[in-house]
Amino acid sequence: MSNEKQKKSLPFFVNFTIAGLSGMGAAVFVHPLEVLKFRMQLSGEKGTTSDHKNSFDAIINMAKKEKLSGFYKGISANFIRQLVFTSTRVGTYATLMDEIKKRGHNSVLNSALASTSTGALAAFISTPTDIAVVRMTADGRLPEESRRNYKHVFDALWKIRKDEGVTGLWRGTMASVYRAMTANMTQLMSYDTAKVYMMENYDMKDGLKLHTASSMVSGIVYSVCSNPMDVLKTRIQQQKIVNGKPEYSGIIEVASILMKTEGVTALWKGWPFYYLRVAPGTILLFIFMEQLKKGYEENFMKDP
Repeated sequence: MSNEKQKKSLPFFVNFTIAGLSGMGAAVFVHPLEVLKFRMQLSGEKGTTSDHKNSFDAIINMAKKEKLSGFYKGISANFIRQLVFTSTRVGTYATLMDEIKKRGHNSVLNSALASTSTGALAAFISTPTDIAVVRMTADGRLPEESRRNYKHVFDALWKIRKDEGVTGLWRGTMASVYRAMTANMTQLMSYDTAKVYMMENYDMKDGLKLHTASSMVSGIVYSVCSNPMDVLKTRIQQQKIVNGKPEYSGIIEVASILMKTEGVTALWKGWPFYYLRVAPGTILLFIFMEQLKKGYEENFMKDP
């Protein structure tokens, strides 16, 4: 990301806007991996026959049955989610860290606390859009009579509110919050550690090459650590509501059933796509952010 001076010079609302737009830009490229990740996470639920033998089989099956458009199902919901989640996570974190540094309390612990708290906040307020993403991307795997057939993100939010009540919009909130806290903390710590290690041991200079390498390492660590919670979150948010009663009572029940019927390794279902989405998604996010910040500075922050 940009240096400290540049980050401090940007207004708070600009950080929010740039983060959201950058998240949307990254989503254009990584959304197909998001779709594949959800499909793999839901495959074989409750011990049923798996939809796909492996990751490559999932790609082939989707390409045959749903064509290219199938890989972009739910993209409208992902765009809105990025505007809410990424803007809040990045904008709030940057502001919080600036305040911590001003007071001279900068440390790994405080950085970790800042990342987990802002991740939790962002996950909570973006849960409705997260549910819309999960359901819209997973709809194609269901029989036609069981599909929800949401037209777009606002149609999804309206129907969820209508059919399941306000609480339905926040279904799986705790799983979303736990996942965001785990992902943010492990991403931050592993990224910083990898960056320092490569600079000290491989004489790498601070720049795009170092940022890319550090992001790849960070992606492995935080995707491995957060994938189990991501699987549980997907299962809860995709569950059917029969006669007003959900399939699962909560995160403990879904975890128990999953491990009993599919084994512990099922907690890492869809990991290849999860990682492939995380690593390039992180790199693209930072690249878009840098370009947008540069453009803002050149057009709106010129010296008089």
